Order: sequence, then C-alpha cells, then structure tokens
Amino acid sequence: MNRLGEGTVQENKTGSGAENDLRVLACDTSSAACSCCYQQDGTTVAMSFLSVGLKHSQTFMPMVHDLIKKASARYEDLDLIACTVGPGSFTGIRIGVGAVQAMAFAAEKPAVPVSSLKALAFPLFDRENTLVVSMIDARNARVFAAAYFNGVEVVPEGARPVEEMIRMCDLWRDGNAPQASIVTCGNACRMYADDSKRVDVTPMFAFQEIDPRAVAAIAADVFLRVDPEERKRQFIPEALLPVYLTRTAAERNLKTCAPKD
Repeated sequence: MNRLGEGTVQENKTGSGAENDLRVLACDTSSAACSCCYQQDGTTVAMSFLSVGLKHSQTFMPMVHDLIKKASARYEDLDLIACTVGPGSFTGIRIGVGAVQAMAFAAEKPAVPVSSLKALAFPLFDRENTLVVSMIDARNARVFAAAYFNGVEVVPEGARPVEEMIRMCDLWRDGNAPQASIVTCGNACRMYADDSKRVDVTPMFAFQEIDPRAVAAIAADVFLRVDPEERKRQFIPEALLPVYLTRTAAERNLKTCAPKD
C-alpha cells in the first residue's frame, strides 16, 4: 500500500506554465480505500486516507468535512473540487462522484474529473525513459489499465485480459522506446511480471493506492489549461460522470435475464 505523506508526489506539478494559485479539494473513492486532500497555492495543507473496506457511504463525507475543518478552509472559498471517476470499484466510484457532484452544486464550484489510472501513475511520471503501466484488478485475469511515457498516455485506458495489455505495452516499447524500462503500479501491478515470467518489469508495490495529492495536481493542471469562459461549461457538476470501462454487475445480470426473441 502506498503510505501517503512520504513525498511520493511533487507539489506544483503542473504543465500549463501558469502559476497554480488554486484552492483545491481532491477526492478518491475508486478502490477499497478512500482519501482526500486540500491544496492551496499548490501546497498540501491537509490530507486524509482511510482504508477500512468499501464503507465509503459511511466514511467518505465525514472524512471530507473533517479535512476542511482541519485545513481551516470553507467550501465556498474553493476554486474547484476534483474527483477520480474511474475505472475501479463501481460502488466506490458512484459514491465519490455523487458526493462531489452534490458538494459542487451546493458550493457552486467547478467539478473536475480525474482518471484513476492516471492518478495511480502520476507519482512515477518524473522517471526518465520509463514506461509506466497502471493496472487495477478487474477480476478473471483482466485489468483496467493504461500506459504512460514521459507523462503522455501511449496505451489508452481499457478493460483487457492481462496478456493483451502486456502485448500492447511490449509492442509500443519495441517500436518507440526499445531501451525503456517498464514499471507497474496499482493493485494489479504484480500481474504483468507474474504472467509473462519477466525479469525486466518492476512492480512498484509502494504505489498500489491513489495519492489524493496526485488527483489535486492533475485536476489543477487540467483546469488551468482550459480558457476561463470554457471552464464554466466544461466543469459543471452534472458533467462529472463515472468511467467504468466495462458493464456493471447489474447491467450484466439484466442482459442475462432479458427475454430472448
């Protein structure tokens, strides 16, 4: 598990060239753990992390309210609220997205979506000549996964068999950066090396959970890259939607039970 607070995420890591003078509340509920942080002027003022299983409906909002109180902040003073939108735990994502939508509506603030896979990989983006592969267990030898090189997504997000993700990453590396190393992160990080019996892949076990500081940094960068007038349209709370990449259990059951013609 990533022990948050040990300097795994660089502050002020934005690529827009603009000064990050934002007040950001960043949240993650996409796994069995949930977390949040409050950043001001690119510096983390307060952060909370809780891993007690999928009890987010009971723990998430009290944790957020306590964080705001500890930071001596106010919702109405925020510049934006960021939230991971998936992929990951369907239940966790629904709770987080719904809660952030409600907070953003009530406080009349922008709501900025962040990919769970990108947030997992973000602390490793400063590694040179490295293909960073973020992997979340999707069960049945499948993963939610994406790969990044120099901070740029080179293998798009998808729900795939592990073997397919390995093949796609190897093909990209062989054709674009043959000398690059490969590191994996997320709760399925060991599956790349285990499945392929490889010794040239390094699972980063310290980066299995999302650091909310990464969520804040990504969201601030995205927000600052958008024209101020466009922000009013792009980051409205109702546009904050879950990203599942595959059907939920309810959808699968509905299809199974649907009458045949």
